[in-house]
Amino acid sequence: NLLSVANVGFDRAAEAAQVVICRPAIDLRAYVTFYYFVAAAGPLSDFLYPEWGNVRFVFAGEWGVTIAGVAEESDASGDRLFGPTDCCGQVDTGGGRIAGFGLTPLGWHRLIGTDAGVMANRILPLGEVFGASTEAMRAALAGDNTTAAAAACDAILIALAAQCPATDTLVSTVDRVLRDRPPNVDAFAAAARVSTRTLHRVCLRAFGFPPKRLLRRQRFLDTLGHVRSAVGDPLHATLDLEYFDQAHFYRDFRDFMGMSPRAYFAASRDLMAHAAAAQTAAGVTLSFKLPPAP
Repeated sequence: NLLSVANVGFDRAAEAAQVVICRPAIDLRAYVTFYYFVAAAGPLSDFLYPEWGNVRFVFAGEWGVTIAGVAEESDASGDRLFGPTDCCGQVDTGGGRIAGFGLTPLGWHRLIGTDAGVMANRILPLGEVFGASTEAMRAALAGDNTTAAAAACDAILIALAAQCPATDTLVSTVDRVLRDRPPNVDAFAAAARVSTRTLHRVCLRAFGFPPKRLLRRQRFLDTLGHVRSAVGDPLHATLDLEYFDQAHFYRDFRDFMGMSPRAYFAASRDLMAHAAAAQTAAGVTLSFKLPPAP
């Protein structure tokens, strides 16, 4: 049973990392998933799940991320914008401190505004995107009081959102339909009341991937969220109903994570184990479904 090894990594996770998760202000929850603050006392390496866009600031040490075999380029700041991903990444550090926040697809569309498909599985220096606001956000998240730091960044992002064009209603509709996890692309397009061709265009531009890939990705991440938190439950009880059997899930696992489930769950997961606990403490769901719109 996969779950017989699913928590080995959590049990073995060394106290090498401290992770704090803070939820954004209510007015930002359609755009920002959560703020994260990470401190590593020494060398750390871990896998990253496929995720939506992400903003990261480095305050101490050197942190490197590799996505789809492409490593981020080093520079003096280490401040980065990560595009949406559909594959496993890897983070490595010799120790230090970072902070940042995740972006929902609506947050990417509203605050970033560039084509998410072009940025999928890519990393950019943050200053190329946010300009002068980069330093303001860096200063806000630099404090030791994480609650105050998140609130200070809330104010900056709320002001930025007010200056950006309103969210496209079609993107909002597709976002809402994707939350309901339609069973296939035809049902996805029908629920969004658009042609499959239009749906394909909107999904690439705002979400980073074609509709079929998005549906498979969400199904996999939802199940992974359940598996990593369902201690003692049989695997078949945690699988999404659209998975035919465990072998079907295993194939998706290899596709999205680039390894077998057993290899992943047997790893130490020094960072993600602490991140999972921090999410629970902050009341952030372990499911990877998109957060509800306010």
